[in-house]
Amino acid sequence: MPESQPSKSVCPSCGGSMVFGPGEISVRCPFCHATVERPLQTEGPAKVRTESSRVSSRFQPATRSAESNPSTVFARGMWVLGLSVAGLAVALAAVLIARRASESGLALRISGPTAVLSTDTPGEPEFISLVYDSTAETYLFTRLNPARGKVIWRGKPFDEISDVDRIAAGDGKFFTVEGTKLYAYRAADGAELWQAGLSDQLGYCDECLSATHSRVIVLTADYNLQVFDAETGASAWSRWMDGYTKGFTLADGGLWVIDKVGGASRLVFLDLADGSVLNQITPECRRSDGLVSSPLDSISPFLLDPSPSVRSSERSVYLLYGWHPGCIECRDAASGTLLWQTISEEGFSPSRDFAVLMTTETLFFAYQDTLWSVGKSDGGLRVVSTGGDYHLAPLALERGVLVLRTKRTRGTTQFGLRGVDPLRGETLWEYPIPGGNPADPPEAVYRHVDQDASIWSWRMVDGRIRLFLFQADPSRITFDAIDPQTGTVSDHAVLALPIDGDSYFGPEILTWHGTTIWFVADGTLLAVDVSTATLAHRFL
Repeated sequence: MPESQPSKSVCPSCGGSMVFGPGEISVRCPFCHATVERPLQTEGPAKVRTESSRVSSRFQPATRSAESNPSTVFARGMWVLGLSVAGLAVALAAVLIARRASESGLALRISGPTAVLSTDTPGEPEFISLVYDSTAETYLFTRLNPARGKVIWRGKPFDEISDVDRIAAGDGKFFTVEGTKLYAYRAADGAELWQAGLSDQLGYCDECLSATHSRVIVLTADYNLQVFDAETGASAWSRWMDGYTKGFTLADGGLWVIDKVGGASRLVFLDLADGSVLNQITPECRRSDGLVSSPLDSISPFLLDPSPSVRSSERSVYLLYGWHPGCIECRDAASGTLLWQTISEEGFSPSRDFAVLMTTETLFFAYQDTLWSVGKSDGGLRVVSTGGDYHLAPLALERGVLVLRTKRTRGTTQFGLRGVDPLRGETLWEYPIPGGNPADPPEAVYRHVDQDASIWSWRMVDGRIRLFLFQADPSRITFDAIDPQTGTVSDHAVLALPIDGDSYFGPEILTWHGTTIWFVADGTLLAVDVSTATLAHRFL
């Protein structure tokens, strides 16, 4: 029987530390990507599966049982991924970057979390970063202006990279979680402004440390949502979540989060000022025989329309939940009124691997090898296509062609792009990316580039898919401009990166300014214009 408590183990393939969540019988190692089985109490080290058994077991069709439901398994084990990546993997990268800094003679190398500061000068972002000073053999906060080639200031030092979990910036300040304390610093000079105690260490979602103009929001590993006054550090309010929480979304002066209230899972809209409940939605989806389907749970996707970055008094919220049948519904965000609900006996299990693309008129979403579309006005649902031996993820709708990311599941894993007619489901073209792993979710990889593994991302530029692939030995980025209607490459370019060696950590993509991407690779801050395949800035 599966164990009911978390347990630690060591990957027998690479020696990396791993944690098995309650009920998990296997976990994928974040370092070497081997699938490791939970050891029995009477057994020795955990067993690692071969590549062939990994492929066959990972892509078995889901059954209706709770143990094999991907949503259930994910909910039990999601915190493992954050713990691994935020801990040992980052520490390993920091050690190697520090070593390379000493070998290269450079005094400063970026080796920890980095946040983007808002500036008044378009195209010239500044950054707050944890860097390694090889001269002093210490880590310290720095403010960087790479466009001007300046280190604005050097701030608070740390002995270990693990002393700082995350950095968030906003309104002339930056905020960090250091152990079980929240700190605020002045962005102008790095001076500490205040500190506040937390109930636990930082949680593992991307938004678990977030800042607005008046509030700092922290979701800790013990599922405590804590909100502080950004000016004083005083506690504004807190809320103990019922259990595992995937994360939250900020919009319109409030915070959307799924939580259990009165024993039922609900989508709750909380006032950022005081934590009061402004709205709560309790969806219910019944099968044709009258029985209630799987309810909303903590990992169910919900999407706000328009985007949370746009303030709106007329906002819709889409919820996707359930398992045989699967349920989709649209509600008015202000009142919670149900606008439409669609039930699919096909069955889908929304989770982190559930990719959704929102266009003007349609939601496209995929689960494993099946691609659906649903009309935003009436909830009309249909299957667009099935990928067979490929998992699918919708990326963009451009000039009448739906661009998908594909992942081959038969034999050796390989990612690629595919163009599909969204009305007929016909495949128009295929673009394989041998040896390339995606930098973007779902299934974003731990970012390390070597001779055998490259990392890629994309962006629509002037109506074309601009694919850029980070490679090593030699270190470079290759660019392909792909016509979304035909899949043909109209432009190919190669940009050499100023990185020595046959491997490097990164890229960690920080921000976009127009067609310029800012990222950290091998401890160096770089800016590349993907439209011209040119290096705009290099710093440190």
